[in-house]
Amino acid sequence: MSLLRLTFAAGLLAFSGFGAFAEEACGGQDLLAKAAAEGGEAYAGFVARAQGVPNGEGLLWKVAPKAGSAAAPSYLFGTMHTTEADLVALAAPVREALRTATTVAVEIENANGAATQAETIAFVTRNGLDLSGGGLAGFTDAQKEEVGRRLTASGLPASLATTLKPWFLSVALQLPACEVKQMGAGKPTIDSRVEALGREQGAGIVGLETVAEQLGIVASMPEDDARRMIRDVVASPNASEDLRATVLRLYRERKVGWYLAMTGDVVGPLMDVTAYAAFMEELVDRRNARMAERSEALIDKGGAFVAVGALHLPGEKGLVELYRKAGYTVTRVW
Repeated sequence: MSLLRLTFAAGLLAFSGFGAFAEEACGGQDLLAKAAAEGGEAYAGFVARAQGVPNGEGLLWKVAPKAGSAAAPSYLFGTMHTTEADLVALAAPVREALRTATTVAVEIENANGAATQAETIAFVTRNGLDLSGGGLAGFTDAQKEEVGRRLTASGLPASLATTLKPWFLSVALQLPACEVKQMGAGKPTIDSRVEALGREQGAGIVGLETVAEQLGIVASMPEDDARRMIRDVVASPNASEDLRATVLRLYRERKVGWYLAMTGDVVGPLMDVTAYAAFMEELVDRRNARMAERSEALIDKGGAFVAVGALHLPGEKGLVELYRKAGYTVTRVW
């Protein structure tokens, strides 16, 4: 749900030739809808856990200044890397809050621009290549073939699979080819729309992270976890599309925190948060602390609109709770 996936998409597009694609509709099955239809104790347990996630529902939050401050209120908005037109248009409450902003803070400034693509390629070249060809060592021929098929669908040569380290493949394979192609066809995302509107109204744009910081966390993923993630992705020919469809459902219903309650017995191994708990702590919790620290000065100044991946908002270590612990009053708007 964060710009991390957008950064990977930008890198894939740069490798394959930006603008070379025609639009392609995305499919996929909503696995939560499937689980709900099947019912049972596993799904009931999931719902109970999901409803207990702190700040698990809501995409737009008002952040009032600390006691004694006369600064204007700020807003926190959860984005998603998607080109879905109705979501990219932004809901009325989001547009209204954005219009009050004098500063728009995003994860990475101009995340789908040429400079970011260049940084991504440079990082992957330095840290993501395994020229020994052992990146898929231990995988079956069928698994290797599926990895190659997915890369080809995204516009990359299948042979690249053997020269990429597992950490890069594990995340890149989660990006549905349809989304990569839609970006390649020039369709905007929620993230880029927020930044563009901010620029149009004269707001200052601030990046809360660098490409190296984002990708550095993924590059530090234990190799066993990365290999397991690759196996989980290729276990189903539609895994990445199903992941997208399921997360989209949660986003549309403004229940992004429910993602943190997912387990393999409900939605399958790829979305089993417990199986990747250590990685999730690095990918989400560690970055939450960094983004909270870097955005506080903007909130203290007043009129900030902080737009980051929606998964950074909920939970005990999410931005909503971190802002509250820092002395701000945070209330859900939408």
